[in-house]
Amino acid sequence: MTETSYKIRYRKGDFEVEFQGDKEWVETKFKEVMGDIESAALIVKAKTLPDSLVEFLKSKGDPKEHTDRITIFSYWLFHKENLKSYNVDDMERCYDETRIAKPTNINAFMNDLQAKGYLKPAGEKDGKKAWVITRTGEEYVEKMRV
Repeated sequence: MTETSYKIRYRKGDFEVEFQGDKEWVETKFKEVMGDIESAALIVKAKTLPDSLVEFLKSKGDPKEHTDRITIFSYWLFHKENLKSYNVDDMERCYDETRIAKPTNINAFMNDLQAKGYLKPAGEKDGKKAWVITRTGEEYVEKMRV
């Protein structure tokens, strides 16, 4: 009797994993390992950020422009608080937490950042327009002064 062997190999950078055997077992193990890797990556990312938003803002040069602040807040909400989308209320909370005066029209700044490609629409959250940071926005924040 001939047995069919099923194989999955995943490689990213120096990391490589390969599973071979029964199709169901291989797919189950692969999903399990990939889930563990994603969880570990989130934990590492969260640990590399300071404990407070105020410290994070200071580490980025304490910018005075609201567009820079909102981009930093977006990065924080996505990576530290694990929010998949956020709205104006979340931004106002960030301004309150950092004790910085809020702009009168946060939506206008969010729309400007969307036009720059730093944020993208993410449907609605609590009945209000929601956004999420883009990879371009993440790279912008990561390149800011440390």
